[in-house]
Amino acid sequence: MPSYDISKLKIPVICGPTAAGKTSVALGLAEKLGYEIISADSRQIVREMSIGTAKPTLEELSRAPHHFIDIIDPDNEIYNSYIYGNEVRELLSYIYSQGKKALICGGSGLYIQSAVHGFFEDLGIDDSEKLEYRKEIESFDTNILYERLKIIDPDYAQSIPSTNKQRIYRALEVYHFTGRKISDLHSGHQPDQFFQPVYIGINSDREKLYKAINDRVLNMIEAGLIEEIEALSVKYGSDLKRFKKTIGYKEVIEFLIGNIDKDTMIDEIQKNTRHFAKRQITWFKRIEGLNWFEAGQINEIQSLIK
Repeated sequence: MPSYDISKLKIPVICGPTAAGKTSVALGLAEKLGYEIISADSRQIVREMSIGTAKPTLEELSRAPHHFIDIIDPDNEIYNSYIYGNEVRELLSYIYSQGKKALICGGSGLYIQSAVHGFFEDLGIDDSEKLEYRKEIESFDTNILYERLKIIDPDYAQSIPSTNKQRIYRALEVYHFTGRKISDLHSGHQPDQFFQPVYIGINSDREKLYKAINDRVLNMIEAGLIEEIEALSVKYGSDLKRFKKTIGYKEVIEFLIGNIDKDTMIDEIQKNTRHFAKRQITWFKRIEGLNWFEAGQINEIQSLIK
């Protein structure tokens, strides 16, 4: 791929909870401003898992070039956020070298973090482990975490504000998984961020969001979610790791093997998706400089980007 310096590029990053309307915003911007769309969804990258991951429809895919949709098989356990981040930056370099432009859109916080900030190395650690650790440290007061950082890496702690949650989290995360100080790794000249993200958070009030989630689940059932997962279970086995870790798929499998009835299955998918949306909101709220909008505010979002 041709090399292109992306460090000064301002890339729109559309993020937020599931069912908030990110796809419609991305498509609106793509059509009005000429963007290609880079998906940041850790499940939409998987082939055959379509209904339960709310992939863009064929009609939506035809409205703008899309990337990172349907790129791996369900039983691929090698692909992770580290690989994704590297590939996104390579793609951005290529797209802009061709005189085109792109935005990133998705709800997978770890994928977005990897694209913008990268990971120093691929340690073969499952993304769910990284998320678990991030959840653990976010439960502590920032002052306590900063004091921990001062012990682990005093040089780096001295170089950042004691209130900068994102950098504190990241430094602790790097040390936890690598045993190395982020100050030492920075001496290897990895940038703090690879391009200039313009964060656009899409959300709505809780009642409206939860209704959208509940309705989406019912629409997925109507669209053939059970049949999709039944076929995948036959092809790959119902105990496939990715199915067990994906909301919608794990509950339907429990229904298919007779552990729960259909109403309980639907209730569980809705409840677990609502909880997931809440965790997504918590994740994205920690990002400094994120601009929040509702999906219908496309003109205001367009003005921000311009």
